[in-house]
Amino acid sequence: MLVIESWPDPAVALAPRVRAASDPTILLDLTMTAIDVVVWGRNVPPAWQEELSVNTAPYERFTLEGTLDQITAALRDAKRRRQFPVFLMDDVEHTVALAAALAFSNRLVVSLEPLAPPGAPVLRNTAALEVYCCYGGTVSWDSGLPKDAESTTTSVCALVFIPSFSEAEATLRFAPAVENAFGLTILAYRDIQAAAELPRIFSKTSLSGKIFGEEAMMPLTPVRSGYRT
Repeated sequence: MLVIESWPDPAVALAPRVRAASDPTILLDLTMTAIDVVVWGRNVPPAWQEELSVNTAPYERFTLEGTLDQITAALRDAKRRRQFPVFLMDDVEHTVALAAALAFSNRLVVSLEPLAPPGAPVLRNTAALEVYCCYGGTVSWDSGLPKDAESTTTSVCALVFIPSFSEAEATLRFAPAVENAFGLTILAYRDIQAAAELPRIFSKTSLSGKIFGEEAMMPLTPVRSGYRT
């Protein structure tokens, strides 16, 4: 697996410590407390970008809060699904389940907002796991001192994961590349009942032996040293 790392200059240190890859196993790096941000630069169908480019329907932001079952039911609501592209609602549902599994969470807040150029700042909040995606665009952040900061940008539709132990105060932005782009924010909170829900949560997400092997079914415990190559 090819992994790209972005490490701040110790003299400046005004940037997150990032590891990114197109392989989904990069998500296992969320166990490493030396990392602030993990980016899964997944390969998505070109049709996603094409559909967003030609779809001009009016969209309204929505925010959902509740358990995984409650949010899944709300995302599958027929009226809501008719208001958005089918692929978008399907992927949001899958990504919410993935976030719940990674964070061992059954208490989530999910927001989907339409974006217009030049984009919008990401409204972050503390959670066990933060997940961000820009459909039809990218997620970006600045590195370095304000006067000469350099912008770092993900690939289109990449998933950005920020664990609770992240020490970076990164200011993220949704940067749309098409007229009808969307910014997805998922905040997964850990609660005392989540452990009992893990088998069912894992059954609803692609985080299974099909992608990671059977070891992915084990709890992910943060470690403080060691890198995979």
